[in-house]
Amino acid sequence: MILVTGSTGFIGRVLGRALDHAGYEWRPYSGRINDPQALRVELEGVDTVIHLAGAEARGSNRLLQRVDIAGTELLLYQAARAGAGRIILPSRLNANPHSMHALLRTKGEVERMVRQSGIPYNILRTSTLFGRDDRYSEIVLSLTLWSWPIAWLPDGGTLPMQPLWVEDYVHCIIQLLDQPDRVNRIMSVAGDEMLSYRDFVRAILDVTRKRMLLLPMPMVLARPLRRLLLSWWYWPAVSRYFFDRFFAPELTSLDSVQRLFGFHPARFSETITYLNRPGMRRRLFRH
Repeated sequence: MILVTGSTGFIGRVLGRALDHAGYEWRPYSGRINDPQALRVELEGVDTVIHLAGAEARGSNRLLQRVDIAGTELLLYQAARAGAGRIILPSRLNANPHSMHALLRTKGEVERMVRQSGIPYNILRTSTLFGRDDRYSEIVLSLTLWSWPIAWLPDGGTLPMQPLWVEDYVHCIIQLLDQPDRVNRIMSVAGDEMLSYRDFVRAILDVTRKRMLLLPMPMVLARPLRRLLLSWWYWPAVSRYFFDRFFAPELTSLDSVQRLFGFHPARFSETITYLNRPGMRRRLFRH
């Protein structure tokens, strides 16, 4: 039996379909991650926990502390008591408990807790994920639509990227379920093409048939503008963590997926037709 926390999120919805298709017995965790009674009940009979729950989308350091750190600590305690045999933790490239960026620091702290829990683990770090209903490619498109006829490029669009399709990332997680010999390892995966942020935006404009003028935005302006225009939202579409990506490029070896999991991930420009569906201008205000 597999228990999936955060099963209603971006990765979780794709993972749930993949688990069903592969014939795994699983259930979503339906309680609050800080509720010890709910955790005790739902961890009964569970062999593997896939821990996706987190507060990144909310853009709040306080919620990172409450959900990601305190919630994971409680989950690990209850999972150990229940005799769980493994925990699979999706994480981020550049995760480091000493990072100057709050999200990467939190991810690093969560990794540290998992490693020290005594429960066999797999930690699978990833670069920026993209796919339908993501909070990156769709946000980039909606921001460009709202700034028409100009598409702004922070730092001139020089940021190097290796975006990875969420379906391919989930395929890597599914493979780990059948590979007990890989426990107690940290692995990193990313797309097998190197794009600049300018290339990333151009690919989005090309597939959506938009013509815009690409103009550089000095990084010194990015964070003040974000605070001025977006920090008042209860659930902001563009949080401080979105802009942190421009200060900490998410890169690893180009053959990481092929070397570790034996397949080539899909290319960004070949899989983003989901951006053509109606309502993308309203995507920025969906929450």
